[in-house]
Amino acid sequence: MTSAPSLAHAFEHNAARYGPRVFLREKRNGAWCDLSWSQVAAATRRLRAGLIGLGLRPGDRIAILAENCPQWVITDLAALGLGAVVVPLYPTSSADEIEHVLSDSGARAIAVSGAENVNKVAALAPRLPDLHTVVTLREDTPVPAAAPPSARVVTMESLCNAAEAGLAEATRSDIATIIYTSGTTGPSKGVVLSHGNILANCHSNQAALELNDRDEILSFLPVAHSFERTAGYYTVLTAGGTISYAEGLGQIAQNLLEINPSIVLTVPRLLEVIHSRIVRTVEKSPALRRRLFDLALATGRRAGTYRFEGRAVPVHLAAPMALFRKLVFARIRGLFGTRLRYLISGGAPLPREIFEFFAAAEVPIVEGYGLTEAAPVVSVNLLGRTRPGTVGRALEGIEVKLAEDGELLVRGANVMQGYYKLEADTRAAIDEQGWLHTGDIATLDAQGFIAIRDRKKEIIVLSGGKNVSPAALEGKLGRIPLIAQACVVGDRRKHVGALLVPDFEKLKEEFKSADIDANSARALVEDPRVKALYHQKLRELNRNLADYEAISAFRLIATPFSQEAGEITPTLKLRRKVILEHYKQAVESMYDGS
Repeated sequence: MTSAPSLAHAFEHNAARYGPRVFLREKRNGAWCDLSWSQVAAATRRLRAGLIGLGLRPGDRIAILAENCPQWVITDLAALGLGAVVVPLYPTSSADEIEHVLSDSGARAIAVSGAENVNKVAALAPRLPDLHTVVTLREDTPVPAAAPPSARVVTMESLCNAAEAGLAEATRSDIATIIYTSGTTGPSKGVVLSHGNILANCHSNQAALELNDRDEILSFLPVAHSFERTAGYYTVLTAGGTISYAEGLGQIAQNLLEINPSIVLTVPRLLEVIHSRIVRTVEKSPALRRRLFDLALATGRRAGTYRFEGRAVPVHLAAPMALFRKLVFARIRGLFGTRLRYLISGGAPLPREIFEFFAAAEVPIVEGYGLTEAAPVVSVNLLGRTRPGTVGRALEGIEVKLAEDGELLVRGANVMQGYYKLEADTRAAIDEQGWLHTGDIATLDAQGFIAIRDRKKEIIVLSGGKNVSPAALEGKLGRIPLIAQACVVGDRRKHVGALLVPDFEKLKEEFKSADIDANSARALVEDPRVKALYHQKLRELNRNLADYEAISAFRLIATPFSQEAGEITPTLKLRRKVILEHYKQAVESMYDGS
């Protein structure tokens, strides 16, 4: 119900409509457990009453630090229904990031799962004067022995008493959430999204994909991410569908077969892993089977060009495809169950060869584009209206155009309210005509298909969908005494890497008694003992970073980055594209076999 004044109202409307039907599903002790719309609604109202009893009021910020689970949704809907603002955090967030988000947002309460994160928040609480309550979401999460005097720790179960609280009055302009996303420099910024922003995007998503109350999604991307939250949670909610939570990345293959979903949201990295495993299996097969696979794939690619345009596949391709569908492609499609309508890739660019591989096998794969500031989905390549190499056309209700420098601009009811407490950043992002400047350089053809060509802003988007600020990491690396310069890499890759220029004077001093030619930069950076020292320094740094920010590989560079080589500007800023070109081989070597 996207005409509702708030997300909580949309949920209550559908809860009354669907009652005993399954809304949420999770696996406990080896068995799938169902929660009906009515059960979730009752739990939401009880928790809302408990939150009100704690003194929480409309406009207060309530953070959630948890893995995907029904408790996440119940907490979210309870908070939204009382008029509070939800601030999501990744369960893998570092202590520094948690502190920054809670401090900057002024969160008064936080719902947490997992003993490690509960203890992490408890340790931070004395430095967070606004935070007065920590709610543990799981019954088996122990309350810290040394609970912080500045914030009480209570269980979700204790708050869900017999009383129930209804919905606060709301309008679509009310703020629903503040989502913190990495900037090009400095700490993450809070993206302010209203109920109207998100509901507008839900409407656009639902219209494009024709989602309905018979759809079921397997959720495994973090719900704290705007892509999963809007497309995999709120859009399914407004359509009246069912959300099933995967047990974890290691169990996705099994869960897909158990749930047999109609919708799956994924990121390129997972598809790359599946593709690699299929290719490795084929390579180990007998020669005849390999030839059959290659022929099937080539035929599937030719047939795909017709399906992309919504045209009937001609007989000379349809006939062999009928055979290959049974002999080859059934196994690939079968990985995702038997009723898949959409496999939606987002969060990072999908390599064209991966897209074409699955499309050839008749997996109903579509790629979308978006950003948190647009709540987040902007465009999608729909089935029958697909143009490989693009991210499709703008969704209903969303306008796009290109600025003079090729930057993609977006306008619509989905565009954010602004950055929290950052008026100058907001004015830079949204112009006077309401156009959101995405920071992405794109092309736009006559039919409206968008192709993203480059990033105007330098955020690294890992293939798993996580955003990493290279400048922030480079600042941390620069504080290590043995590092003179650092260039962080990893865009569209599995993990973060770094090119490091040592401080050679300090390095010579460190190894002055070793049998190394200390006057040779090349000898120093190639020596195993030197590399081991830098491994140690990076391990120490990684302990204070979120898992996805950790620097997993590095290469030592013998020649400092210079203005003469065009690698840095006169103000000493890195020219990343130049550096990546100069050290292409070194960068590629960090990702060999990954």
